[in-house]
Amino acid sequence: MPEPSVAPDTTGGEAGHGGRDRLRRAGLLAIGFAFSYGLVLTLLSDVFFWFAIPGLLGLVTVVILTLHLYLHRPFGRAVPYATDGTDRRGPVKHHYAVLTRRYLLIAVVGAALLTAPLVLKTSVAYPLIGVGIVTLGQGTRFWLDQILWMRKCARVLKVYDFEFRSPVQKSNLRSRGRRSLTLGTDGAPRMAAREPLFSDRWPRDIADGVWFAGDEPFGGAILVPDTGELMCMQPENWSVHEKARQQASAERREKAARAGLARQTITA
Repeated sequence: MPEPSVAPDTTGGEAGHGGRDRLRRAGLLAIGFAFSYGLVLTLLSDVFFWFAIPGLLGLVTVVILTLHLYLHRPFGRAVPYATDGTDRRGPVKHHYAVLTRRYLLIAVVGAALLTAPLVLKTSVAYPLIGVGIVTLGQGTRFWLDQILWMRKCARVLKVYDFEFRSPVQKSNLRSRGRRSLTLGTDGAPRMAAREPLFSDRWPRDIADGVWFAGDEPFGGAILVPDTGELMCMQPENWSVHEKARQQASAERREKAARAGLARQTITA
């Protein structure tokens, strides 16, 4: 059995800085929540009740930012599957499991916030109902987007085996898991990629190479060695490679269709 990959060192370097940044942001969000909640409670006042309006806006903003901070992040620990290109099912199962656990916690917290005022029976707890509604609604929306991208990766890995590609040229890193990169050299197409975890960093040592499953003119998915992240991708300039797709054999076109790569669905 292949050994599980080793998690990146989170005590120093880029990972360490990322962890400290997340803690700092979490602390700022906690302060923002407390301040906004205090403003909302001015509804109980006969004089300063209008302060509740910025308080409500502040609470919604803090909840949305907190959901992003919680959902949009890398694994942060060792993955329980081989990352050497020999396992296609393990990465898919683990990504689904991680995303599901994260959503279950959101659902539990949202339900607790909704029911807390009924249990506590105090007027100062009633704003928690609104916080719970926003948590469940927005958390579900953000999570479903991640699941949809994960399904695209999973569909590719049902069809194609992994092949190693090196080096990886990193181009752009944007929000919500969007990346631009090039696999290998010799005129390889620049790819628009989406990482289902929506993390805000490049996986460690991705420039050294990745495991690619797919067909370059159509697209595919990659597995990052060691850290274990998946990304699905297609050529960033879809029309430039139309001739290559048309000249592909019937077998290649049929495989691309089964993998969901026959038309452009991933853009920069």
